[in-house]
Amino acid sequence: MNEMTKIYQVLLMLLAVLLLPVSTRSQDLFTQKNDLSNQNSPYLLQHAKNPVAWKVWDNNTLEKAKDLDRLMVISVGYASCHWCHVMEEESFEDLAVAKLMNNFFVNIKVDREERPDIDQTYMTALSLMGKQTGWPLNVVALPDGTPIYGGTYHSKTQWMTVLKQLKDLYSSQPEQLKSFAADLKNGIAEAMAVQIPSEETQVSQLDLTNGIIDWQKKWDLEFGGLKGDQKFMRPNSLEFLLSYGQLAKDSLVLSYVENTLDKMASGGIFDQIGGGFYRYSTDANWKVPHFEKMLYDNAQMIQLYSKAFKFFKKGTYKEVVSKTYDFLEREMKLDSGGYAAALDADFQGEEGLFYVWTPQELKGLITEQWDLFAAYFQLSENDLWEDRYWILQAPQDNSLFKTTYGLTKERFDALRTDWERLLLEARSKRGAPLRDHKLITSWNALLVSAYTEAYSAFGMAHYLKKATDLYGLISAKAPENLRHIYKASKTAPVFSQDIVFLSQAALALYLTTNNTIYLAAAENKMAYLNSRFYSEEKSAYAFGDANELMAPLYVFSDGVMPSDNGVAAQVNFLIGHIKFDTKASEKSTKAMANVQTYMSSDLANYTQWGQVYLYKLFPFYELAILGPQALDFTEKVNKIGLPNVLVVGSQEPSELPLFQDRYIAGETLFYVCVDYSCKLPVSSISEALEQLQ
Repeated sequence: MNEMTKIYQVLLMLLAVLLLPVSTRSQDLFTQKNDLSNQNSPYLLQHAKNPVAWKVWDNNTLEKAKDLDRLMVISVGYASCHWCHVMEEESFEDLAVAKLMNNFFVNIKVDREERPDIDQTYMTALSLMGKQTGWPLNVVALPDGTPIYGGTYHSKTQWMTVLKQLKDLYSSQPEQLKSFAADLKNGIAEAMAVQIPSEETQVSQLDLTNGIIDWQKKWDLEFGGLKGDQKFMRPNSLEFLLSYGQLAKDSLVLSYVENTLDKMASGGIFDQIGGGFYRYSTDANWKVPHFEKMLYDNAQMIQLYSKAFKFFKKGTYKEVVSKTYDFLEREMKLDSGGYAAALDADFQGEEGLFYVWTPQELKGLITEQWDLFAAYFQLSENDLWEDRYWILQAPQDNSLFKTTYGLTKERFDALRTDWERLLLEARSKRGAPLRDHKLITSWNALLVSAYTEAYSAFGMAHYLKKATDLYGLISAKAPENLRHIYKASKTAPVFSQDIVFLSQAALALYLTTNNTIYLAAAENKMAYLNSRFYSEEKSAYAFGDANELMAPLYVFSDGVMPSDNGVAAQVNFLIGHIKFDTKASEKSTKAMANVQTYMSSDLANYTQWGQVYLYKLFPFYELAILGPQALDFTEKVNKIGLPNVLVVGSQEPSELPLFQDRYIAGETLFYVCVDYSCKLPVSSISEALEQLQ
């Protein structure tokens, strides 16, 4: 920071204080000082120069609000959030807004990626108020943190009106606000609590089928995804449907999954030049994205398309995975070896500017074969986004394109390679969008699982190398020393999501490599999760430590990432079957009772649990491969992608229950088991598959 910038900040602060009424200038200067400049979060640092006297969420700030008896503004966002930037520019950089906020409120900025527990708590409050959720999330709360108002983006006029009304109400009718807040607090506690069923009922395949039928009413059978003006990718939901469709032999479900995957891969939601998926589509056709790129989205999409390739065998899916991998390695890789959280949607003050093209730019770059280029990327002079830009899309069927234009495979591949190289080089000269460089443990753990799945699907060694290296980096510390975010010398608290996603990643590596070090690591992390966050009474894991929140937070439904409790149930189930661990199995079964009513009533939001119910409701097999060729055969079986088949292998004699006393020197044998009871061994994949049928 140069000297002129420092002087400017001091002058802004003095001006804000001088604008105060004389009666308020003597008040605690705590409320007049912006405290964000010493933070590591890129999002908080974006707001460090605001004239609003932002504080961080900590015990000192919370106690100060009580001492001053002031309402709190709790504003939650993240670095790559477009509307967060808009509201900052319109309101939080405005001196009149800052004067109002600093005079009458204690103002707290929260990075939702650093503190997902706070974000989830106040997002729950917003839902209970009947408001649309999203970011920025702006809440006004009593001095004890109980919300009395919530919303997302506000214009300057709207924001000042809300603040003035609430300030006046708290001055004139504090008891009325406190009464409303008490009711809302009770509602939040109830919504975040575990709803222990009064009696356990047996979920059947029919319940799951009814859940699918109800969900289908919302499916867009033409363009994929869900009906509506905006579309989110929901990879966890599509993974579940892929498994369900195979197990139930439901051709409609499988067709819907395939169509959705095809539409996303060819649409503007996927970066056709640089690879990687944007966060969501702002239209119904997957054409115009909201241009931020998130690590958790791209990790899950790699996993989804890898699994889908095993069943559909489409070359396009392999390309999607490869391009997304290239994007992550090129633009998201940190010097530390981990991966950054996100890339901003905005560039030079305009959303999407880094990724879109004017007709003049493209015609200047593509000087030959323009008609072919325009046809391939579906460009029309009458179809410009914002009347200025082209967003590139690809054909859904490359084979049809080649046939239509008489192109050989070699000629087509050469053309497309040249086009993508030219445009990527030109785009790189523009600079780069802001990168949120936080290394988030849970998000990186998702990428470990994704790269492991990509290796399983395609057998390409670099995917497994990246998975093992990344896992080693983020899990190098003992479980009790894990943190949610690693950045410089500062850490954020750990959440159940971090631990269970790491355990899931370790288990994926074990099932792929046969290396029992990873199995031991998965068990070790689950043991720590059980000791730190597990409630025997509720048969569930708290999301984090509840001492700073209004109530303990338990997450069961899926959001942009799968439910941590749902992932824990899956990991416990699999470890139970690998180790014959009855305690782990019981934890999984008991946890499932917490969500049994949602399997038919709201399946779309509980698909991580749906996956565990598939294990229970359809035949579930263990396939143990034992002998010197076990690793080779394990990889070949994994490439097939059989749902509800747990494939484990060992090249050597093993004390694991599925292998015990079954090793025969010089032979590789396959044991197909159901509920710990195994059929007679066979010596080939084809024979094992026949037994699985």
